[in-house]
Amino acid sequence: AKSDESELAAPQEGVEFAKLPWNLNLPDQHYYVHLTTDPESGWTLEHYDPKTDGGILTDVTDGEYKSLKHYGQSPLPLFPSTTSLNYGTTIWEGLACRRSPTTGKALLFRPQMNYARFARGAHAMCLPPPSYELFMRGLQMVVQNNMHMCPPAPELDPDTGVPLGGAKLYVRPMLLGSGQQLGLHASPQISLVFFVSPTGSYFQGKAMGGLKLHLETRKSRAARGGTGNIKCSGNYAVTMRPLMDAKEHGFHDNLYLELDTYHNPKPSSPLSPLRQAILQELSAANIFLVLESGEIVTPCLSRGTILPGVTRDSVLEMARIFKDELQPVMAKSVGKEDIEVTVSERDVCVEDLNSAVEVFVTGTAAEVVPVQSIGTSADDEESFSVKFPHGESEPGPVTYKLLEMLREVVAGQRTNEKIQDWLCDAHATPEDFRKGGI
Repeated sequence: AKSDESELAAPQEGVEFAKLPWNLNLPDQHYYVHLTTDPESGWTLEHYDPKTDGGILTDVTDGEYKSLKHYGQSPLPLFPSTTSLNYGTTIWEGLACRRSPTTGKALLFRPQMNYARFARGAHAMCLPPPSYELFMRGLQMVVQNNMHMCPPAPELDPDTGVPLGGAKLYVRPMLLGSGQQLGLHASPQISLVFFVSPTGSYFQGKAMGGLKLHLETRKSRAARGGTGNIKCSGNYAVTMRPLMDAKEHGFHDNLYLELDTYHNPKPSSPLSPLRQAILQELSAANIFLVLESGEIVTPCLSRGTILPGVTRDSVLEMARIFKDELQPVMAKSVGKEDIEVTVSERDVCVEDLNSAVEVFVTGTAAEVVPVQSIGTSADDEESFSVKFPHGESEPGPVTYKLLEMLREVVAGQRTNEKIQDWLCDAHATPEDFRKGGI
């Protein structure tokens, strides 16, 4: 049976959750989960046995969980030779936990998909992946023991009843090589960590007004054959310097290109090399275009250079399922009453931006954020600039409708047989939590 909702700890008093930045907040008041193993043994039933709900993860000694550590008082034991510090063998995930505005339940959004990506990343970084059962129980443990850090449920729009944006409890599972070594080989010890932080929006203050994106023509985020589709630490490290440079030029973020397609354009094309170049993603968000043809399109995953975002996949699925609901707002966006909505994943090139009436980005931290313009800076080799008809002061009609749909789904107010397992109640039984659905 599921727990009584009244047992959920209330948000901590005295914390202005709505004003929290996108950052690590109040770490001295968090708890995190930490387990270790070696690559030969991997993760076993000793760590967690789903049949008994026992193991190191859930064992209690003197009234306290063995695996639960106080963030401020029990830091991770890391040495100068720690594998992940020297060779970057770290993967992680990002999930959001929110209180339902109607039931008060603590709901995690699509952790099943996070696990699938986590397992793929573990293989790529030579780390033994935890079982699905261990991963999901770890999420429950860290959320249940940090409910005082989970912000209040979002308020509802008085006109539409749609949940408004707000703070969330961000949950980050990590898998890293925590052993000591100098040689380039798999770490002799592996750590599985789950930690949290209450956070605000990634693009703080830009929830309604659109982003100004820099078209990055010099620096590469990822190349074919690399790890661009793995959520590993290195994929974010390479974006930091370009991101700082872009902000110095007045942009909010970079939009990366598949540089090989920029430097090796098709000679037969009438388009310039830059306009032929294929788009990838931002530093930490996927990109969508709403074209004047009625197409909602995002770069495909087949090149292996962009991250398969959970919010990206969710927006695609919602757009397909609720396509009929999107038709009126698409008609408003493009100015054609009989326009047909199509949804696709394909190679998207810079020239496609000139046919866009709306552009938006997606991510766990960002949700759905409009883009008002994309362009190069004055010192770039080739000039390009486009300002979209919608997105400067508020989201375009399609962007706003998709944001509303996402918030309704996350709050449990909108469902469908194809998405009925997307929400997982953190205080359900472990078995029910793994299945999903509320």
